[in-house]
Amino acid sequence: MKQLATREAIGLLRSMTWVLSAVAILALVFTTVNVTRFATSRGVPLPIAILLDPMIGTALAGVLYVDARLASWGIRPPTWSTALRWGAGCTAALMNSWESLWPDDQIGWPRQADPAAVLLHLTPALLLIALTETIAAYRRTVTDLLSRIGFPAPAAPSPPPTSPTTTADRSTHAPTDPDTTDPDRASADHREGRSDCSAPHADHPVTSGTKNLPPHTRDHAADNPDLASKTQPADDRAGEADVWPLAVALDNAARATTGKPVSIWRLRTDLRIGPQRARQIREQLLAHRPPPPAD
Repeated sequence: MKQLATREAIGLLRSMTWVLSAVAILALVFTTVNVTRFATSRGVPLPIAILLDPMIGTALAGVLYVDARLASWGIRPPTWSTALRWGAGCTAALMNSWESLWPDDQIGWPRQADPAAVLLHLTPALLLIALTETIAAYRRTVTDLLSRIGFPAPAAPSPPPTSPTTTADRSTHAPTDPDTTDPDRASADHREGRSDCSAPHADHPVTSGTKNLPPHTRDHAADNPDLASKTQPADDRAGEADVWPLAVALDNAARATTGKPVSIWRLRTDLRIGPQRARQIREQLLAHRPPPPAD
């Protein structure tokens, strides 16, 4: 159910981005023509006049991309980002409607303005401003939705309080095969004096490698000691425990949309970690959940 909701949210975000991008391109083409005519009528050479509106469009596209990346990381964009969007949009709107507001070139209250022409020239510019704000808001909303769907990991169940002797005995006699998972049988074997169930595996101690694993990987790690040692390195256990739920959520989202495991680049950018650590986490994800076979 979570993967279905994640897939729908990502699909909605992509569809929204394509639609708003198409409308934004059309609005930029309209404003480019008007701004170029406005500049050439004021004596600006044509090669320079053509550059005015594309500069505004490039600035808007750049700030929207950065805002989208910050929103995917859960970071609120700075105030200057909003100021740049509104400044560029209002400048484009003013250049588009200048001749309609002051056809007599008398700067002041527009007494001879053409309301129909003002509406005609302002609509694409105002639409462009609204699109920039809408895209940023949609990005934040969908990112919050994805974080609620996939990022939180279930908490590990707390073990019942036991005496120190029982705790030490449990850590030493960790069951590693299905025959010893039954508590009644384990206690009977202990009373009969069996020694094979009390000796832990010397090469792969399970409890030391899985006690710090996320809850959803402990069962797999108990059956695969190599996964336990890979998933939680001894030199970076605290950091891995912090980013592991996020890495699992990113991997689930990538598999739901593309059918492939999450890439190292996505882990680096979304988790803000180094390349070596991202590669290590991806290897752990592949060990936990191998990629589907190629068709």
